[in-house]
Amino acid sequence: MSSGRLASFKQLTSDLCRNRKTPYGQGDCFTNSLNLMRMFRSLIIPISMLASFGLSSAALAEQSESVAEQSQTVLITQAAEDEPTEKTEDDEKNWRTYIDLYGFLPLETTTEIRVMGNTNSQTQNLEDVLTPITGAFTGRVGVEYGRYGFQAHVNHGSSWISETVGSWSGDNALRDQVDNDLPGIVKDRRVTAKGKIDLDTTFNQTVVDLAARFRAGAIAKPRMEAGDVSFVGLIGARIVDATMDVDVEFENDVEYKSTSNRPGVLIPKEAKAKFERDWDESWSNTWVSPLIGMQTTYAFSDQWQAFLYLDAAGFGVSGRRDLSGTAQAGISYTLGNSTQLSLGYKYWGLDFAGHGSDDHYDVTQHGVNLGLRLFFD
Repeated sequence: MSSGRLASFKQLTSDLCRNRKTPYGQGDCFTNSLNLMRMFRSLIIPISMLASFGLSSAALAEQSESVAEQSQTVLITQAAEDEPTEKTEDDEKNWRTYIDLYGFLPLETTTEIRVMGNTNSQTQNLEDVLTPITGAFTGRVGVEYGRYGFQAHVNHGSSWISETVGSWSGDNALRDQVDNDLPGIVKDRRVTAKGKIDLDTTFNQTVVDLAARFRAGAIAKPRMEAGDVSFVGLIGARIVDATMDVDVEFENDVEYKSTSNRPGVLIPKEAKAKFERDWDESWSNTWVSPLIGMQTTYAFSDQWQAFLYLDAAGFGVSGRRDLSGTAQAGISYTLGNSTQLSLGYKYWGLDFAGHGSDDHYDVTQHGVNLGLRLFFD
């Protein structure tokens, strides 16, 4: 209590004591009033403290509720953040299997084959390539555990071509090609020749890629989070087996006729002869080359992805000319949770010539590549 208020309180008490008669006199009245004031003052302090405590308790309760709400929000947020991490960690510990099937439509194929000194070069369109095909298969199987895995890729094609590479038909009238001084018996003879050369070619090629793989980034699966990127590096070996069989058939029909009606000429009027011959040649080789490659995938959304695949093999290890490679880029669309369809453009090339041989085989292809992926985890 301030000094001014204390003086006013004393003056009020003095005025009251003058008008009041007590057994103790005015002094006692003043003293008792002062004691009453002190008692009142002592009561005011605890009440103020109690009021302050009440206010503080209410504020503390509100603060506690706010902290509790914030803590609950933090816990929920942390749980939401931790859940994908835990799920990703669990996914990394699982085995995953990829099965890919492809259909390659080469829009242009250029080949050059040299066998035993004979060279054949040609450029073919899609129809030229598909017509003689007798078998084709392209597929890949891969397994992955954590970030490490293994994959095998098989590309097989076979074809058969039968064609007539040469034919002739001629009427050799001797009487028109010899001197008129020759005897008439000779001039009356006529020889007709008719023949052809047929060529049957059977070609088989199988390419097998065996590679270990290491993944960086997200798991490459049909459904990925938008913005996820997956990178897979490959190292292994490429095995190429190529065989070409050539069957040649030569046929020539010769017919002799005489138009001579001269008396006393004892020669046959007609004679025929047929000449046939066939032979075959084969060329085959199998070689193994080191292989490196990579594939990266980017997810536009949980259903659409873009991919790029590159590989190279050979580097002159197995022959004086030994180089092969693939380049492919495209997009894929997810059906369900484990199936994917892809559309891409692919380039494939192979150039090989063995050590100490003039034989060589060179082929390049480019075209549309269709794919189907099945994913299991």
